[in-house]
Amino acid sequence: MSAAFDGLRVVDLSSRLSGAWAARLFGDMGADVVLAEPPDGHPLRREPPFLDDQPGPERSLLHAYANWNKRSCLIRSDADAAQLASGAAVLVTSEARPWPAVVQAAVEALPIDGIHLSITPHGLEGPLAAAPGNNLTACARSGWSFVTRYQEEPPLQLPVRQTGYLAGIAGFNAAAAALLRRARGGSGVCADVSELEAACMTTVPWATVGLFSGREELDYGPGGPKHRGEPSQLFHAADGLINFGFGDWGKFPDAMRFLGMPDLADDTEYSPLLGRHQTDMTRLRLRTAEAVAGRQRNEILHGLLKLRCITGAMQDIPALRSDEQLGARHFFVPTQIEGREAHASGAFAQMPQIPWALRRSAPRLGEHDGEIMPTAALATGSVKARPADVPSADMPPANLPLQGVRVLAFTQAWAGTWGTEQLALLGADVVQIEAPTRPDVWRGAGAPVPAAVQNSAIKQHRLNTNGMYNSVNLNKRSLTLDMRHPRGAQIFWDLLPQFDVVADNFSPHVMPNWGITLESLNAKRPGIIWASISGYGTTGPFAEYPANGATTEPMAGLSSIHGYAGDRGANTGGLIPDPLSGYYLAGAILSALNHRERTGEPVRIDGAMLESVAVHVGDAVLEYEANGVVRRPTGNRHPRVAPHNVYAAADGDWLALAAESDVSFAALASHLGQPELAADERFATEPARKANEEALDAIINGWCAGQDARAAETALGAIGVAAARVLPMRDVYEDPHPQLIERGFLQRVTHPESGTHWMPAGPWQLDGTPIPTPHPSPCFGEHCREILTQDLNIDEAAYQELVALAVTGPIHDD
Repeated sequence: MSAAFDGLRVVDLSSRLSGAWAARLFGDMGADVVLAEPPDGHPLRREPPFLDDQPGPERSLLHAYANWNKRSCLIRSDADAAQLASGAAVLVTSEARPWPAVVQAAVEALPIDGIHLSITPHGLEGPLAAAPGNNLTACARSGWSFVTRYQEEPPLQLPVRQTGYLAGIAGFNAAAAALLRRARGGSGVCADVSELEAACMTTVPWATVGLFSGREELDYGPGGPKHRGEPSQLFHAADGLINFGFGDWGKFPDAMRFLGMPDLADDTEYSPLLGRHQTDMTRLRLRTAEAVAGRQRNEILHGLLKLRCITGAMQDIPALRSDEQLGARHFFVPTQIEGREAHASGAFAQMPQIPWALRRSAPRLGEHDGEIMPTAALATGSVKARPADVPSADMPPANLPLQGVRVLAFTQAWAGTWGTEQLALLGADVVQIEAPTRPDVWRGAGAPVPAAVQNSAIKQHRLNTNGMYNSVNLNKRSLTLDMRHPRGAQIFWDLLPQFDVVADNFSPHVMPNWGITLESLNAKRPGIIWASISGYGTTGPFAEYPANGATTEPMAGLSSIHGYAGDRGANTGGLIPDPLSGYYLAGAILSALNHRERTGEPVRIDGAMLESVAVHVGDAVLEYEANGVVRRPTGNRHPRVAPHNVYAAADGDWLALAAESDVSFAALASHLGQPELAADERFATEPARKANEEALDAIINGWCAGQDARAAETALGAIGVAAARVLPMRDVYEDPHPQLIERGFLQRVTHPESGTHWMPAGPWQLDGTPIPTPHPSPCFGEHCREILTQDLNIDEAAYQELVALAVTGPIHDD
């Protein structure tokens, strides 16, 4: 048994969380990761919180979390960086061009088959390439700040550091795909990842639904605008907060009786499942809020989950640490900080054949100098350096990295479909399988053709025109297959030998009920990879309980650290656990593909949304373990940086603004026309600004009130201040920023039934070349004949017989 990236050298020359996180993920999967640090250390060493609240290079808990599974080596010169990079398979950087000399030297020394992973706020190219950015501005530009807000209050960022983690896993996936191509004889590549684009990938379905339907309220997410004090995403039980997935409750009458509302059990407005998502649930929410106010949260949770009615209770970090399901799956792992043991979040997926492991705690500064530098150039055996900064037109053409990989995907809704869509965008042939009479719920769950895409000149069907499905299944083909019919099951087993990956997001019992196990799959297709993503994983007491993004968010602790300062907690409103889990599902599959390329062995991946999201609160878990501090919502603030907030601008706009250094603050003060602020003892240093944050906010609020937000973000970005106008979500995709277009992130995609819209092609460029324009998401059963004819040589008569039996075929109206 070996890890996925055993024997691989990764040099982490990054200076941001996103780069550090990508590199750590390689370390988690077995790579030898060298943290190449300047003499004063990686910037994460200076990020709070600190052990016992005492700063020091070995005491940052974020460093302890994001830099474990690495060895530390000091870089004292450009030559040191070049020597390290000359023996690397992957070099990770996070600096914008023009690169500092140390980065330039490392890139130039990277072997010709090496992978340069660059993760920056906005990517290496485009009008925003040199502009600073962070979690606050990424949330503003991606639509998240509008989704998370209460309507009468300022737009609200995701919890600090979330976009760094998201971009880190996006970067890991891009580099892992490039490594697979390298293993198959491909050349090296620069994988250019944008933190903004990684965040934008997590809002696209709701923006697209808003554009397809013309409904402005979807700027605030699938639940619409939120008002403080009204029951919305989280309801107050007697001892905590709880979420209810009303729209997906199959046993709605039983749930109403359990909740003490028998009069609603057969209410014709709510009881039919088909179309419930399109129903105004205000009355149901108000009644439910009254019904649960005096009852215990866990009694409600388990009572509804036993009915398979999706529900999730909000757990703060101490509750998460003692969670029964996570304990049963041995999720938390011990690490060392200054000789003190503390537990943190562990594996993003369980993969017995390629085990994730915490092999070493975060290193002390320069701890491994003596053992790394003498052998730095010997790690990969490559000696020829690659050309740095070569224009893409001068580079030899390269196939997409996953060309030739084939995937059978039983994935629906968002987490699984986004996970497999990444593979499709990177070149894999992904065949999306649906039951002929049970379409993917994201095809509309009974909704008609949306108003804004209706076109009387063409034939349209409601299953082919939903913005949710059409935004997360690009580059795929659609096959309908009734796995309950013997002929349908046989077709699956006949197709299997020609595929590399089987993916699903069913409840854990479904695939085994069809006779699908790793052993049976591997018998038909040696070296198969079987990847599953479910709410809680395939083992543990919660394994068979249903879940979705809105219930996983509170269960995994994310809701407990999200919200305005002083709040108990809140859901983000945009189901972020789904795309977050999809990123990690793709990362697990890409790791398995690299391992299989080297060993030929099959791999089983058991992913849990609960665990994927809990990984993103791992630094809060470590803070609780090490310091006994329970993290709570902090609004738009940052633990170190001030100013760091969202300010009201002219004409009802909002401006996200952060000055992340003394130099940045001095530039801001001059721009405000008050250069003396930089010398004011209240604001002259970073700690002073943080201590006087309210006074600083008052000054900036006064200035910002008369500013045009668009002009301000441009002017401030040009002088090194992170700033962004807060965008309603639809604006991100209806009137895209030139940055997103010039990099090829958003491309015009024409769907035969829903028309032409901006669609995302992935948060990465490969060697300066955007991912090619993706094919539109497939119509229901669009490729049945094509796949069965090409792969199984089924003739037309046999195909029509299968259609008549409802084993396969295009739309079956229900």
